[in-house]
Amino acid sequence: MSLTLESVRGIFLETQAPSAIPDILTRFQELNLEDQLALLWYAYTETGRSITRAALGAARMELAEGLLTEIKQMSRPDQTQVMVDLARRADTPFSRTYGVFSVNTKLGFWYRLGELMAQGVVAPIPEDYKMTPEAETLLNRIKKLDGGQQITVLRNTVVDMGYDPLKADNAPVKELDPKFIRPEPAPKTKTLEGIPEPAVLGYFEAMNEDRFETAAALFAPEGSLQPPFQQPIVGREGIIRYMREEAQGLNMLPEQGICEVQNDGSKQLKITGKVQTPWFGVNVAMNIAWRFALNTQGEIFFVAIDMLASPEELLNLRPSK
Repeated sequence: MSLTLESVRGIFLETQAPSAIPDILTRFQELNLEDQLALLWYAYTETGRSITRAALGAARMELAEGLLTEIKQMSRPDQTQVMVDLARRADTPFSRTYGVFSVNTKLGFWYRLGELMAQGVVAPIPEDYKMTPEAETLLNRIKKLDGGQQITVLRNTVVDMGYDPLKADNAPVKELDPKFIRPEPAPKTKTLEGIPEPAVLGYFEAMNEDRFETAAALFAPEGSLQPPFQQPIVGREGIIRYMREEAQGLNMLPEQGICEVQNDGSKQLKITGKVQTPWFGVNVAMNIAWRFALNTQGEIFFVAIDMLASPEELLNLRPSK
């Protein structure tokens, strides 16, 4: 039986606990813009304390400093309007500039903006602001997440803000940010017991060295990659584009896994481990599961990247009997 995307998307799902993150992100989008900005203020004054100043280099802040300088020179009402326009994805010059930043630079932009708000250089949350019950409930839910889960929420709240004319007009994606330069050598992929598959081990090695063309070449031509809480990306070209935009500087640290051979010779694997981001450094890591389906030629037909609901899930590889 030939593999199909529909037949492989559900592999090992029974070994995972439901994550709270998709619902939190949905609830965030349902908040009014003032509440959204208030939650970001919290994120960069509380959660954001795990960000190190050394990591600012990962954000390519030279690309954002011009935008921040212009904001500093504005009146308080205009500063607030810029933030509102970013949150509502308005088509403005500022939103267009922000919209084509990389994920790292968007995170860096909000971190610096949070610093400027704390210093009083940029308009802070109004003194008479009162958080709605919905926002307060959501804030308490975010506080209960572990560091890696908070990173994911933080990333997803800012990544789609602004206005990206390239995506809006279906134009080819252009690289704005320079190539990420790792401050330390990439981690070497260790041998995983029970996982001798060259394509899987090669995937982790290439990703940890930002060799995205090499990583994508390990996929079957019709192969697909499913990022956390997103739909699968099908085909090598789309996979490379996603990796360039989203995966620069990641440290993937697989720890253990299992491999199950199917009747037709294809294989299904689940590997758990951690991922460190260049923005948050080695102090905070995300607990991750990779679910691979390999075709009979040993190519990657499908890989799903899942954010685990709890650290305990790292040990949960097999469904309970």
